[in-house]
Amino acid sequence: MPEPPVPTPSRSRRAAALWLRDPERALALLGPPERISDTDGLGLSVAAWLLLIQRRDEAAAEAAARRALAAPAGDTRLASAALAELLARRGEHAQAAEVLEAAHAKLPHQFWYVLSIADELAAAGETERAETLLEAHADHPRLRRHVLKRLSQQALARGDRERARRWFRELIDLPRADQYIVYASDYLTFGDLLRDLGAEDEAREIYRRGAEIYLRNAPLRERLAALGETVETPPPSIPPVDEAAAGVRRIPVRTPYINARTDMVALIEEATRDVREPGDVVVLAESPAANGQGRVVSLELVEPSPLAERLCRYVGAIGPLHSPEGMEGAIMVAGRERVIAGAVAGAAGKLARRRGWFYRVAGPQTAMIDDVAAAVAPYDHHLLPGPADPDGLAERLAAAVGSPAAIVDANHLTGAWVVGASAGVDREWLAAALADNPAGNEDERTPVVLVRRA
Repeated sequence: MPEPPVPTPSRSRRAAALWLRDPERALALLGPPERISDTDGLGLSVAAWLLLIQRRDEAAAEAAARRALAAPAGDTRLASAALAELLARRGEHAQAAEVLEAAHAKLPHQFWYVLSIADELAAAGETERAETLLEAHADHPRLRRHVLKRLSQQALARGDRERARRWFRELIDLPRADQYIVYASDYLTFGDLLRDLGAEDEAREIYRRGAEIYLRNAPLRERLAALGETVETPPPSIPPVDEAAAGVRRIPVRTPYINARTDMVALIEEATRDVREPGDVVVLAESPAANGQGRVVSLELVEPSPLAERLCRYVGAIGPLHSPEGMEGAIMVAGRERVIAGAVAGAAGKLARRRGWFYRVAGPQTAMIDDVAAAVAPYDHHLLPGPADPDGLAERLAAAVGSPAAIVDANHLTGAWVVGASAGVDREWLAAALADNPAGNEDERTPVVLVRRA
């Protein structure tokens, strides 16, 4: 048989446009990595990332990444990301930081590299360098919330309570539009720190502010009650599910982080083994599902197009597609033409006072993109598309655990959507049972819920 052709620059560009939407097609366009020219930095870069994430071939991915970074030209951000990830998996975090620093030097406008570099420095134990880098960007309008989150936690971890107090105060006082990275746990931690420092009135203020935002958070209300205060809580957007009336029991299961380095299905089987009962539906949240598949994209890899810059202005102050990077993510997973058609449909829907027309036309993958800034660090500056083939993933999970399984996108503001399920799962019943998102919408780290008919 004749050897596959060496990919042309146009094929490499097409692969670069497809790597997130259709990774197998992108790999087919590129062909075997050894056939990619040493001068094709873009093609080698895309191949490196997909060999790592899609094929799980670390040796081939590293070889392609190093060839890409030695190429004289081409966008090699994916190669830098692949090599940094491989080094981090081996515990070589300082070397991973060096790879990312070199990539940032080539693209100084990509400010998101600051967070990735700081995270690798911190993982390498170079806390002082990490904090110096973060402090230098504490006033950056797009990085500030992420920087304050890291600085407050790092200062607290090393016992510098006054410095932690400063950074927590700046974090809590962020403008409301930036505060959805501030979790109930941050209000609790800061309030407890203030009480330890003898600032009880200030602690009371922090607990109260947190309780007014996180209406369902029992620990915040308990802290206030201990100080002789109560907070009126208006009814939530989604009423709590009455388990007795619904004939259901929901059991959140805490797990280690699920990411591309873990065997997601084996991890869930082990985490649920001692609490799982026959007939339970094992539910996995859609963002951890995507993360376990490697479908998580650091924002320095996302170059917002003029189209994304324009369309995101019509989304509003919050929401998954409100940022240029989030909207570009929609283009990456659905394609430019489909997003344009969705935008036209969305505009028509606004005139007709109908919601959701953009997503109906642009496709379900655009609706599953998770908020760019609301994930737990270090993924708080990553794009989180939905999982690939959620029905197939649910079937594989069901086979491993011996129970029905489902992939669900849920939050306490809009309810639950079963995006994938194994055979026999009653999707309507399951969505109703999870409408108030018992897994939590913050940093609870309970991405799995067992749903049991009572």
